[in-house]
Amino acid sequence: MRTIDKLKILAGLALGTKGPKIFSFHDCLPDVFSGYLELLAYKRYSILGGQELLERFSSKVLDLDKEPHVNVKEAVLTFDDGRRNCWSVIFPLLKKYRAKAILFVIPSRISEVDEYFPNLEDYWNGRTSWENLYLSHRRMPYLTWKELEIMQSSGLVEIHSHGLRHDVVRVSSGVIDFQHPGVYEMPVYFDEWFDAGLPLLDYQWGAPIYERSWAPFASNIYVPDRRADTVMNEFVKNNGGFLFFKKKKWRAKLFNYYNSQKKNFGSGHFKKIEDREDAYLSLAESKSAIEKKMGNKDIFFSLPLYQSSPEILKIAADVGYRAIFTGPQSINKGCKSLSLKADALFILTRIPSFWIKFLAYL
Repeated sequence: MRTIDKLKILAGLALGTKGPKIFSFHDCLPDVFSGYLELLAYKRYSILGGQELLERFSSKVLDLDKEPHVNVKEAVLTFDDGRRNCWSVIFPLLKKYRAKAILFVIPSRISEVDEYFPNLEDYWNGRTSWENLYLSHRRMPYLTWKELEIMQSSGLVEIHSHGLRHDVVRVSSGVIDFQHPGVYEMPVYFDEWFDAGLPLLDYQWGAPIYERSWAPFASNIYVPDRRADTVMNEFVKNNGGFLFFKKKKWRAKLFNYYNSQKKNFGSGHFKKIEDREDAYLSLAESKSAIEKKMGNKDIFFSLPLYQSSPEILKIAADVGYRAIFTGPQSINKGCKSLSLKADALFILTRIPSFWIKFLAYL
């Protein structure tokens, strides 16, 4: 993220953008998420659910285009992808603190299985070990429909759309990062791991991550020389394996090594994307699946990789979404509405979740 974007986010937090502050997560560790919830409570923030948020922007309670700033402290917690962490960690903590959240899921990755997977409540009550909880993320990386039903029936969680397939493709030879462990040692770049068939993670650490795009925005996919994956993975293994990522400046070390070795790699090539995810079908069919499975009516859409276009906004309005959730690129623009139908499509900006901790200083 550019420095100017960081300053805009800080300004938005300090000066107060009109309307609720909407925070974006994918997953979170138990102690970190507990800390966020306690900080929001200490700062007297009300945590809104999706329908409450929609009411704010649909009624005259908060007319963002006309009324001056309203000094109401409200926050919204959103989670993209529908990862297992939302069941194993987030949901038990939402119940503990009586907080609400919005989950944006990818229907094609949600399983129909009835198998029960443990969560923090099972660990607290001695029904499972920490190891079993930890390993469940590898066995079933995404949620099941049964879990979504349980979470939504609690009244604390609402289920919305993140696209039908959420296909992410490489679009250039430019390396932007390297695969590395995040929450519960799961890969930070989840899509690359999922699309590769969920291989053993010890063989993924250090693999180059190339400039990427949501598939509807790309015509061709970049196919790199996969020797780079092997060479970078061997470098990580020879420098401590998983523990390598505990070292300071590990990313700089990987970039330096990659640049020293890339002369030995092939140049890669581009090829046309086969069976490319269609934007209209992605939005329409994911909305239909959630309506059918969950019984929801007012559905929101979270943009994959925060990527948008006028065409996507028009599709979302035509299909019948009530709101589009974007990323931090337009943090000071607040909420805008796009009146392409009788009911407005609200365009809502989100802030990366780690910025919650800065509320302690405000």
